[in-house]
Amino acid sequence: MPSPATLLEIAGRVALIYIALLAMLRVTGRRELAELSPIELLTMLLLSETVSPALTGGDDTVVGALVAAGTLMLLTVASSALVFRSKVARRVIEGTPVVLISHGRVHEDVLRAERLTDQELREKLHQNGVLTVKDVAYAFIEADGDITIIKKRPEEQ
Repeated sequence: MPSPATLLEIAGRVALIYIALLAMLRVTGRRELAELSPIELLTMLLLSETVSPALTGGDDTVVGALVAAGTLMLLTVASSALVFRSKVARRVIEGTPVVLISHGRVHEDVLRAERLTDQELREKLHQNGVLTVKDVAYAFIEADGDITIIKKRPEEQ
């Protein structure tokens, strides 16, 4: 049975790594979260394997693993509650939607910032039954990386 100090250290390690990984995920960009390619999925799996030993600091006991898992669950619930209660926390943790197209005009700066190619944008338009950018009233890249497209009304075209 690990000592209380060891269990507290495990909880601290989990909290530190959780916050660091959350920050890294926010920096990598929202588009990467929407659809994981095989390479991105592999990266996520390897990332979990890479940080796993650091979570418990070499403690391979069942109690240590339960403390690590419990801390991770607690942090997840606390993060969700914080996001639910605070607009500032929601903006920091989850991000906010960004306008990609407005009134048939593509915001090139947003495309570059989100690392979205013209081809990828056109594919999304086609998937939503839109042939040209001119037919789009608004398109947003959502906080989760999805792209929402709002077509112009017939009288606007």
